[in-house]
Amino acid sequence: MTTHAVLALAALAAASPALLSESPIHRPPVSNRSVDVRVDERRHTLAVTIGPFHVPQSPSMMGDMMMMRRNHDQLEGAFAWPVAARFRGVTLEVIDSAGHPLPRRLLHHTYMVNFDRRQLVESISECPFSFGEETQDITIPGALGLPMQAGMRLGIVIMWDNLTGHDVDGAYVRYTFLLNGHRQPAPLDVLPFLVDVNHVNGGTDGFEVPPGGLVVTKQFTVAASGHLLAASGHLHDHAVMMRLEDAANDHILAKVRTRRDSTGHTLAVERPIFALLNRGPHLRAGHPYRLVVVYENPTSDTLVNAMGMMAGLYSPDRLRDWPAVDRQNADYRRDKEGFGGADSLLATLDSSLSSHPAPRVRGKS
Repeated sequence: MTTHAVLALAALAAASPALLSESPIHRPPVSNRSVDVRVDERRHTLAVTIGPFHVPQSPSMMGDMMMMRRNHDQLEGAFAWPVAARFRGVTLEVIDSAGHPLPRRLLHHTYMVNFDRRQLVESISECPFSFGEETQDITIPGALGLPMQAGMRLGIVIMWDNLTGHDVDGAYVRYTFLLNGHRQPAPLDVLPFLVDVNHVNGGTDGFEVPPGGLVVTKQFTVAASGHLLAASGHLHDHAVMMRLEDAANDHILAKVRTRRDSTGHTLAVERPIFALLNRGPHLRAGHPYRLVVVYENPTSDTLVNAMGMMAGLYSPDRLRDWPAVDRQNADYRRDKEGFGGADSLLATLDSSLSSHPAPRVRGKS
């Protein structure tokens, strides 16, 4: 596997909902939105298009008015994944009603929530992918794939940030999934890995760093044994590094450092590659692990809204060991209820699915 491919692999999971929630609470009015799902069997693609949207100009200072509140994001639409397939990439387009491209910079972030599969560490809904305003299209090698089952219910979150200087009317967002197709041997199943050192279900993920610095830790277990293939993460200014440890013996399993400028501004977060020489550190279900996040603060002020999350791709030993969603779990319910519009959209989708037992595919390209 090439270095470039593994870095792309890590990027697919590194942009989690929480990573992208540092955004203005800016929800432009939506009129007559629809979600159109099309499968192209010849090209091995699945395209999901949502719209139309009226996107007004963003206030000039909106980017400075951000709070880390993933659970305040609005669901703009929901759909049922139509086929049993793995996907190995996603491309993102912003288009008009004729299919002509609009500036992708209109989006601050967008992601999808899979309400029918839980995360590895937290018992909340999975985020199979997401895009920030600078995120490039993502592709990983055909030997890997994120498995999806027909009928899985996905919600779409979009946060606009229109800095064009004028309103944009009739915008659509299209996500095109690159499916693995039929190949032998079957691709290796990979799923998102995410650990947030300060996860607060239904609340903010940020924390304060006093003058001098702070070390924040979180002990956790994983729900299914497997290998961490690659990792990266999300850290704010003045962050030094984060590491994954075996909490039973303090052995360091993975380390992610930052690259900073002379002011402490975080320029980049490393993406260590574990899958080049082997399949990466092996984690055991139920065994205690620890995420350690280190911040320096050379200033005389308290840093606010610091964050620390390790993200990557995880290859479970046996996909069947991944626990099913527990819809009665308090954390799962609180997380779902935090998405504006989730209950009504999912109820409408469930009603449609019960009337049409076979997942509906609206045509082929």
